[in-house]
Amino acid sequence: MHAEDHGVVARATAELHAAGHDGVRYFPESRPPEAEDVAIRSAAQLAAKTGASIYLVHLSSRVALAALAEAKARGLHVYGETRPLYLYLTRERFERPDAALWVGQPPLRERDDVDAMWDALRSGLLDTVGTDHYPHRRAAKLAPGLAFDRVPPGVANLETLLPMLYSEGVRRGRLTVERMVDVLATSPARIAGLRGKGEIAVGGDADIVIFDPDTTRTIRASEMHSACDYDPYEGWEVTGWPTVTLLRGEIAYAKGEVLARPGSGRLVARAALSASSS
Repeated sequence: MHAEDHGVVARATAELHAAGHDGVRYFPESRPPEAEDVAIRSAAQLAAKTGASIYLVHLSSRVALAALAEAKARGLHVYGETRPLYLYLTRERFERPDAALWVGQPPLRERDDVDAMWDALRSGLLDTVGTDHYPHRRAAKLAPGLAFDRVPPGVANLETLLPMLYSEGVRRGRLTVERMVDVLATSPARIAGLRGKGEIAVGGDADIVIFDPDTTRTIRASEMHSACDYDPYEGWEVTGWPTVTLLRGEIAYAKGEVLARPGSGRLVARAALSASSS
């Protein structure tokens, strides 16, 4: 579930508009960390009453992490995910003329929140990193006259997920390479009940990424395969890049080219998540 309480967001948004604060620089105030806190605590109550498992997507703040930690301490089956934006960028981006390019929900937070996300990934409080890949073209994001709550939310994160996490996480000593694999592949597959995925094992699906840890590249939107015409990490130098992707043992991507055949995908049935696997 998306962990922001609608009531908190609606009230903050109305107050900002009433004060004439419509610009994107006010976007963080419209979706404060308290919205995450209320949503997570409400979800935890539902989990406690029903015994259900709950997966919380793209958490962004220290407040959210505290609520997640409390739910896990109660023994509830609550899982937490963050996304790349909250590991690398802060709300200072909203002071720029092109601030709308970084609008996503929740907003970018403070440096202390970024540091807390890394701590939570390292400790295991956060279970996964997901892309929440939902890009828009520059013209749509930067359309003249858009109030902060009318900017289409979302950014491109798919192709840079692994290089950024390796470069900024593993190479900087924030994560081990084993933990990186866990949050990107093993844990997502386990939580989602995707048998044969997320690990290299006899009888598995042989979905494998071959990764060169020494290649250095500068991120450019012009080199990506997305229809998006900008990248939130444009100009960022990273070390480490995927070279080959195998899908069920067949080459789907190699040397910058997508080779997978249209129609080669298959429906993957999910298994129920048991309490013992949480």
